[in-house]
Amino acid sequence: MTRVTATAQARTASPARLAAAFRRHMLEHGRPIVGPEEDYRIAFPGGEARVTTAADGLALRLEAESVAALAEAQGVVAGHLDEFAPGERLGIAWASAAAPRADARPANFRTARVLRVAAVTPRMRRLTLRGDDLARFDAEAMHLKIYIPGRRAPDGAEPRWPGLTPAGQPDFAGRDLTRRTYTIRRIDAAAGEMEIDFVVHGDGSPGSRFALRAEPGDWLGLSGPGGGHIPVRGWTLVGGDETALPAIARALEQMPRDARGQVLIEVADAAERQTLSPPPGMAVRWLLRDGAPHGAPLLDAVRALSWPAGEAGRSAWVACEAETARQLRQHFSEACGLPAGQFRAAGYWRQGVAEGGH
Repeated sequence: MTRVTATAQARTASPARLAAAFRRHMLEHGRPIVGPEEDYRIAFPGGEARVTTAADGLALRLEAESVAALAEAQGVVAGHLDEFAPGERLGIAWASAAAPRADARPANFRTARVLRVAAVTPRMRRLTLRGDDLARFDAEAMHLKIYIPGRRAPDGAEPRWPGLTPAGQPDFAGRDLTRRTYTIRRIDAAAGEMEIDFVVHGDGSPGSRFALRAEPGDWLGLSGPGGGHIPVRGWTLVGGDETALPAIARALEQMPRDARGQVLIEVADAAERQTLSPPPGMAVRWLLRDGAPHGAPLLDAVRALSWPAGEAGRSAWVACEAETARQLRQHFSEACGLPAGQFRAAGYWRQGVAEGGH
């Protein structure tokens, strides 16, 4: 199979720091990595990225089995490097026969319209979307980016969607759009339908605001999929707060029926509990904040957990607020003695900081 490639330079005052931050982030997200911090390869779906540290920046090289996979990797690599170098202009511009055109939409971009809106719980709203060519989202990776229009056109006209920057990133110049990360709760690609669950908490965030006001016919842009999945490795701990609940619910439905472990889910109060479909050996426990600080019940429950003795393998997957996730990573590594590849504690949001903020 002929592979497509792309190369670029990321100019930075701190090459080693940037390379280490990107490598650490990819490891936390379960990406296989080979090589030391100064020259390593990251496996992506359909390809790989090579990051080499130089005196004045990072040399980047991507290989992929298709133009679409290459475009996805270009966006992921450039986007995360920008995130870890706030205030710097890295100047990433991909040189490739498949280099992004300024007038093109991202290769992984699709459009959809709201079909139905339903309340799952008082603080969780489910939007059913309908769109064309959604098959790429029917994958193991559960997350996607949504592009939320700033306002609803009075005639239902389609919004102006993003183009591409030379770095392969969505170009929002002149577009009234906000990008956020969500989980695909359910997808029926053959029917062209997808469900996304939104935690609603007033007008304080674009996603909550959109879900509260959504009506059939409203537009959303979609790109992805991205992120990982919830693996089952021996006895498995699965945990999270409301933001992780759609991923947990979907994963429990898809797990092997002989999976064994513990599920810990933190929610605001008893009204936020949902009906789940776990394997018989995955015991579900709801942790109710009832006014306690975000993350406190989850952190206490994980720290008090009795891990089964004599198990051939143990693993953990948790997603929650970023500071809580940091403390859980430390707990899994130091108190539980889990190797790095057997646990993940992901920060799905950060207290007081919007997505994309630093």
